[in-house]
Amino acid sequence: MSHASSRAGDLLKVLNRLIEVLGQEIALLRAMKPADMQALQQDKIVLTAAYESMVAEIRSNPGLLEDLDPALKEQVVRAAGRFQEVLGENARALFAVKEANDRLFKAVVQAVEEKRNESRAYAASGSLAPHARQGAGQRLSLTLDQSL
Repeated sequence: MSHASSRAGDLLKVLNRLIEVLGQEIALLRAMKPADMQALQQDKIVLTAAYESMVAEIRSNPGLLEDLDPALKEQVVRAAGRFQEVLGENARALFAVKEANDRLFKAVVQAVEEKRNESRAYAASGSLAPHARQGAGQRLSLTLDQSL
């Protein structure tokens, strides 16, 4: 087996594994379980670094893949195309989860603000004042973990 065939085989393995990991991540995002993605992150980091290294090697030596067996070359091209598709799908899934989290956060803030506005104080007569805002001007501190 030539060096080029060996490198192409390695690239194909990395691409297929990256596609698999991204597919798992997409499934977790769609199931709204982004916390479960942590287990995939180390694999994704290692695979991405390997992929970037291989692509850099090919860019620095463009003739590396020219003498490949046409069937192997076709497999690499198809895997690279599929990887690009899955990468786009992953980006869309990440964006959708981020948007959902943003909407949820805004809804929580709005609900808290509405609840605070409902608070009524006592009037001088001892009855509840109709539209007084108790604690007006107080700030509410909220935090949201936005890491995915």
